[in-house]
Amino acid sequence: MRLTVEVQRQFAGGPLIQAALDLDLDRFGITVLFGPSGCGKTTLLRLISGLERPDGGQISLDGAVWSRGARWLPAHHRRVGYVFQEGALFPHLSVAANIAFGLGRGSTHAGRVADLVRRLGLAGLEHRRPGELSGGQKQRVALARALAPRPRLVLLDEPFASLDRPAAEGLRHELRAMLKAEGLPALLVTHDRAEALSLGDRLLRMEAGRIVEAGRPEDVLTGLAPELDQGGTESVVRARVVGRKEGLLCLEVGSARLFAPDPGGEFSQARLCIRSEGVSLEREGGAPVSARNHLPARVVALDIRGALARVRLDCGFPLESLVTAWACRDLGLGVGDPVTALVKATAIQVVPVDGEA
Repeated sequence: MRLTVEVQRQFAGGPLIQAALDLDLDRFGITVLFGPSGCGKTTLLRLISGLERPDGGQISLDGAVWSRGARWLPAHHRRVGYVFQEGALFPHLSVAANIAFGLGRGSTHAGRVADLVRRLGLAGLEHRRPGELSGGQKQRVALARALAPRPRLVLLDEPFASLDRPAAEGLRHELRAMLKAEGLPALLVTHDRAEALSLGDRLLRMEAGRIVEAGRPEDVLTGLAPELDQGGTESVVRARVVGRKEGLLCLEVGSARLFAPDPGGEFSQARLCIRSEGVSLEREGGAPVSARNHLPARVVALDIRGALARVRLDCGFPLESLVTAWACRDLGLGVGDPVTALVKATAIQVVPVDGEA
């Protein structure tokens, strides 16, 4: 199943949305649309859903045209599930009625509703109204309503933005499990790095109304300039948990092993965000240091800009170090030189991911 989008949309006083994407939805379970606030992510999602009408261009799914010229298929005919930031539940309806609403008027479909209530941990809440639910419960109901009619595609607009961190992390895991069980592809809007890394199979980076980069989340987010990513400039790599000891994880990354703070919970796969400023370099025979991770490496590129130097390394996996230009000169670094990369465990953020990510 292929989603093809090439649209333009201009709002008065707002950015011009001029975005194009071509996604093989059978290949990628969750595609993340990532970028800063105001870059047009939500607008693009609404154009795909049919909640907004483009000024020009076209949208099609598997060759079926949803929007082109005078042709425009309304949202309720596109078989798309949509989860809003705040859930957007009907306040006068019960939990069960909200979920059943997605199945169409005059249709109860009690079995489908009961199944979703059970799988999303909503048992006992069927007769409550949204005002009687917590934020996490509301988002579970919103997700159930979106999944109820078995859509061809699920669109999620920052569905965890209003939740506290523990609730968001729990619901992320449930969301991925539900989408996998239902066999549904999804397009998720977020500006949260951890969310993109924990959920995404593929990432589309958006700037000023355009999609400017696409690839694996760890590849796109590695080295992203701080002004484009609040997480800062980091190396992002995939890792496998091979042990736990004294509050640290032992992780296998390529041919190397790293130790990092254990965030807790049961998981075997993770993506690691390694802050470049937490990676120092030394030649052989250097004095003992406090860094927990000592990795044999080779310099593959140097980029000196003013007082700072960005050194790209091969440690069995790609890694970046941000050092001063003076340190770079003192070490006499050149492309191809062997060095030791010293990585503080505290410079590594572990983001657990599902084994399928």
